[in-house]
Amino acid sequence: MAGLRRITVTLFLAAVVAVPARGDAAIKVRKPVLLAPESSRPRPTTRPRKGKDVFIGTVIFSRGGPVVAEIPAGAKPREWMVVFGQGMRRVGKAVVERELDKGVYLLKPAGRFSVSPGDRLARESEREAAARVIRTNRIPAYLEFLEFFPKSKYRARIAREVFRLKMKESYPTFPGTTLEGRVRLAETVDRDLPLGQVLIKLDRFVIARTDDTGRFRIEGIPKLPVAVKLSLDIKDPRFQKAREVKVEIPADSFAELKADIPIRVTPTVLVGEVRDERGTPLAGMEVWTSPYTMEVLSDEAGAFRISRRKVLSPKEGEPADRPLFGGDYEVFAYRKGYSVGRARVSAESYRENRVPPIRVERIDLVGEPVPDLDLDLARHLTLGPTEVVPQGAGPRLNP
Repeated sequence: MAGLRRITVTLFLAAVVAVPARGDAAIKVRKPVLLAPESSRPRPTTRPRKGKDVFIGTVIFSRGGPVVAEIPAGAKPREWMVVFGQGMRRVGKAVVERELDKGVYLLKPAGRFSVSPGDRLARESEREAAARVIRTNRIPAYLEFLEFFPKSKYRARIAREVFRLKMKESYPTFPGTTLEGRVRLAETVDRDLPLGQVLIKLDRFVIARTDDTGRFRIEGIPKLPVAVKLSLDIKDPRFQKAREVKVEIPADSFAELKADIPIRVTPTVLVGEVRDERGTPLAGMEVWTSPYTMEVLSDEAGAFRISRRKVLSPKEGEPADRPLFGGDYEVFAYRKGYSVGRARVSAESYRENRVPPIRVERIDLVGEPVPDLDLDLARHLTLGPTEVVPQGAGPRLNP
């Protein structure tokens, strides 16, 4: 019975192709919603995938453009099929136009490639479909993908792309979704920092400024065909990127959304290094500033960083340190066995400021000259040829 139906459809389509289309006698092939752009590079020749993505159909007729295929498992209009030719090599893709008979479908190839009776069909995988629609970057393509893969791991990414396209297409629109919120300082500082004129970013769009109290309002966000969760952030050199704040815009409706963005001050940093008179980096040097900030120790490379100011007598509930701001500082470095080194810097707020290198000299604490560390110990002690170096002898550095 299936063979008879196949012959009937084949003869019918052959007659349609051979006779010029006239009125309703011809098959009306609707243009697909999506066609991925064709590449001049050769098609991949990968073999069919293993596992669940097995063959689900077979081509039973093809002449030029339209393809008739038998897909017993069924197919949906606009669904994409991967075509495998002789030797089970992938030759291209085709989109389902409509069902001609039970289990028999009309397909249209995407681009030019040879399709022959007997070629096999497999459904496009989720990964392949996601790559295709992201490359196409059109809202109908994204919605079609979500229709076939409603629980896709790419759903959040695709929802964001749909939002971006809608914003470029029709923002602002009225009525629309409204987002109200405020920016607030999430730490204690030593000066009054105005929160006005801070740029507000919704996803990748900078679309609002705060008033003098740190409040903002975004209006006219267009209606979205799919719900999306977006990041809300700020753009201002005085403040750090906010910790993650998310807002969710519903699908197919307008909303009144609220948001709160806690922010912290962009660090003002003093950076530098401590070296001895030979230029050797010194670790463990105690570094502090005047006006006083806090003490830090240099690392193995002799480097140090100061980005906070210690609060000597903090009130109950207050942090023991606060952000550092710019100003004129004298920076000191010291460790037992060395002279005190110092350098000056005029630091600017909200940026990294490099302190000139701090040089210190070794000091002999017992009044003896300190030899170069690369000198031979026996030669330094000027022992006779028959004498033995006594245990514990030698220069004492920093006793």
